[in-house]
Amino acid sequence: MVTTDKEIARRLEETDSARSARRQRVAATVGDLARRHTDLAGQLADLERELGEVLTAAGDVIDVPELAAVTDVPAADLTQWRDQTTKSTRAGKRKRPDIAKKSGSPGKDSPEATPPRATRPTGPAPEAGGNGGQVLAAAST
Repeated sequence: MVTTDKEIARRLEETDSARSARRQRVAATVGDLARRHTDLAGQLADLERELGEVLTAAGDVIDVPELAAVTDVPAADLTQWRDQTTKSTRAGKRKRPDIAKKSGSPGKDSPEATPPRATRPTGPAPEAGGNGGQVLAAAST
């Protein structure tokens, strides 16, 4: 016996609704986990910044190797947290504008400052149709 069109439609709808429900659950779970990840990453960044500030401020009282020895925290981690704090304070400074661009004089990337490249001599052009209809291109270096 052949299944009717109504029965086929009902079976497909049943399958699609089960799949849609599962897709919705997965999307909700991923969204929730992503929000939690973002929150925790922010908290971690705050902790690392605070660690760096404390390490920088205490540098005149206790150095990293001694602090690592008494806390069992690897010196590499302590150094990274301390140095990360000092780098973030320098990151906001502006760079000096390129004087050569304003004055009109050639800079290191301008064509006048770059010597012309030597060209390699190329052979005669291939005969039309002599290569099976393929186009050949000369490579330049």
